[in-house]
Amino acid sequence: MIKTENNYFAYEMTGEFINDGEWIHPKRVIDTYELIYVKKGPVYIEEAGIQYELEADSMLILEPGKEHSGYRKTEEKVSFYWFHFYTDKKIPFKILKNGDCYEIKQLLKKLLHLTNTPGYPEYMADCTGMLIFGELEKCAIPLKSANSALAVKISEYVRINAKKRISVNSTAEHFNYNPDYIGKLFYKFFNIKLKDYIASEKIKCARDMLISTGLPIKHIAYELGYENENLFVKFFVYHEGIGPLEFRNKYCGTHINNG
Repeated sequence: MIKTENNYFAYEMTGEFINDGEWIHPKRVIDTYELIYVKKGPVYIEEAGIQYELEADSMLILEPGKEHSGYRKTEEKVSFYWFHFYTDKKIPFKILKNGDCYEIKQLLKKLLHLTNTPGYPEYMADCTGMLIFGELEKCAIPLKSANSALAVKISEYVRINAKKRISVNSTAEHFNYNPDYIGKLFYKFFNIKLKDYIASEKIKCARDMLISTGLPIKHIAYELGYENENLFVKFFVYHEGIGPLEFRNKYCGTHINNG
């Protein structure tokens, strides 16, 4: 458990669910909060009489003491991370769809790895869980001004098109603005240079494919818009400090429960 001056946070358990044939979420009441992060949907969950339909990259936070269950069967293949935790901190949102959830997805993967790999101290689960909660809070921060709306649109454009050959100049051209202007605007609202953000999103795509697929490095390089494998490897080593194959091999410990 992690305690701050006025709040506490404690990890309980986590896992990854993948259905096997027709499936519906069981009816139950739990004494923890539960974050559900859907990797492949749809997932149909009802809590306290309210129904939620969750597609890929949607998140739902279920609350302690409230009955929840599936309200509709699915024969499609679905998968999601589940993460149980205790806290007296304010829950940042109930449901979030189509957000920039990459960091949360990767932290959940990391949490699965360290909780199912011998040798990690128990406190690391609390620390990683707290990081996940912090990312949830970040996702909930509203940006309302016109300039911030443009900054968000730019970030979404980069995130969606990270696999393509994008740059600051091509992004500025897409939005019909001067590259210097959108660069300064982006830095003002996100405290990161647009060039660095583009690189970070490309790295996220690379990490995701390395961890979640068995695609050859050469194929991943091609998917990310690199002319050859060596250019991609140099890019990855520069940003990560290790090669893509070594990075992939780090994430071998996971726990999946099948329904």
